[in-house]
Amino acid sequence: MYEKVIESFRDIINTENIFNSLNFSSALASLIASRNNLKFLIGEPGVGKTFLLYLYQKEFKKAIIIDGLISQNAFENILKENYDIIIVDEAQLLDIKMIEAIRTLSDNDKHKFLLSMHLKEAKEILEKEHFKSRSIDIVELKPITKEEMIKYINSILFLNNANHLFSDKEFKIIYKYTKGNFRYIKKFVRTLFELLEFAHENKLEKYQQINKCLLTMTAIKLGLENG
Repeated sequence: MYEKVIESFRDIINTENIFNSLNFSSALASLIASRNNLKFLIGEPGVGKTFLLYLYQKEFKKAIIIDGLISQNAFENILKENYDIIIVDEAQLLDIKMIEAIRTLSDNDKHKFLLSMHLKEAKEILEKEHFKSRSIDIVELKPITKEEMIKYINSILFLNNANHLFSDKEFKIIYKYTKGNFRYIKKFVRTLFELLEFAHENKLEKYQQINKCLLTMTAIKLGLENG
């Protein structure tokens, strides 16, 4: 019954179906406007940094996204390819020597980098003296607002002919648990509809409509609420 809705809220990168929040638009515009050779995208885990990186990558003819766990040999091979920009996701996982190498390489106009990091680790790295003395653009991606969350959820439900299933009160509860974290929102709604699907399949009438009880069960299942 809700299979398509459940699939639509999978935590995957889909740049064809773009959710255009003010936070995403503002952060993307700031990254595009930056002319520094070294820039940082920072934010709490799950706010949508990886999604934003793929949107940003489209702005270049030749750009690459690599993972922070990349080996030094693989990184050196990438440097030989003359990319317009090298984007590092989960850059807090980079070896400290590689971070220092990136800082040094960014001093010339041959290599440009965007490092995406968790907020806590980014602040620790940027406090180091050799970063303080550099011209670095820092863009912080923050959680989405409740109004943006409602717009996002309803847009997905509309595509699946399942809109108008939530009341304002229920949206408020979802936002209380997810705090505007994009990944948590997708997981929460996906899990909620999985429970709804189970209730319908097993004829559990009490749980066949979205209500406070079902929302609490979802939060407990995700570890966002004590049972």
